Amino acid sequence: MSPTSVQQRFKAALDSLVEEARRDRTILATILCGSLSHDTVWEKSDIDLVFVTTDDVKEDPEREGVSLYADGLNVHAILLPRTSFRKTVEGALRNSFAHSFLAKGTLLYSHDPTIAALCERLQEIGARDSQLQLLRATAQALPSVYKARKWFVTREDLDYTALWILYAATPLAQAEVFGRRLLADREVLPQALALNPGFFSLIYTGLLNARKTRAAVEAALTAIDQYLENLAPRAFAPVLEYLREAGEPRSAREIDHHFRRTFGIPFVTTACEYLADQGRIAKVSTPVRVTKKSNVQLQETAFFSLEPPTGYEAGDDTL
Repeated sequence: MSPTSVQQRFKAALDSLVEEARRDRTILATILCGSLSHDTVWEKSDIDLVFVTTDDVKEDPEREGVSLYADGLNVHAILLPRTSFRKTVEGALRNSFAHSFLAKGTLLYSHDPTIAALCERLQEIGARDSQLQLLRATAQALPSVYKARKWFVTREDLDYTALWILYAATPLAQAEVFGRRLLADREVLPQALALNPGFFSLIYTGLLNARKTRAAVEAALTAIDQYLENLAPRAFAPVLEYLREAGEPRSAREIDHHFRRTFGIPFVTTACEYLADQGRIAKVSTPVRVTKKSNVQLQETAFFSLEPPTGYEAGDDTL
């Protein structure tokens, strides 16, 4: 079956299903998501829908959606009562998976104008959300980058080093997109390649398609190091701000707890290790009892800002 025929088959199945769904009084709106909304489907694709239902449809944790059958095609439908949909739109961190999934969707119909207005708001990407997603993506790339460098230095295993560089390529691609305040695709690597072909052809397509020589692999590592160095002040600005405002050392446990609880971003201490290596913050230690019943104190990794807190003036001893 040709790609055009496949697309037509999926469109016909969707139209038939939506015509039936319109008659369901508990379904207020239907949103088409996934490949059929913004990409190209193939014969093994499925159809992704979100049914926004009336609020009297009780959410069932054991039934977050329903698998439907439409003219031989699989349809995955997520059920969201109107109030839950509003909370998802208003509360989802922009460029998170939930936000991107809905924002790249297509509102097929709505019996409630407030739902249409909420869908329009999905296209808004604020500076703060972009900043936090940039932090998340850059911090996520660091462990793979470290691993790649380790295998290059200790073993000179070019294949395994290249593999870890490719693992880092996806979060680096997300950082590229988030840094431009764009909506990240699920296929973010081709998106980033179009935005920054020089860098991503070196660390992505070049490693995939060309012979892995020592010079090529080392060039990719060097490019990543430079990319991260240039990105660090902006990507890790929330961490630098947090430590600067603290005005004193913060333990690794405190830092991770703060960013996980406040922003849902884990393992921020990896970013702190990077910043300390770059000389942007200082690495020290603070006493810690390993368990509540410990009778000795060990030393826990901690970090503090090399810049004075906001509002501090030379000679001010009040802080």
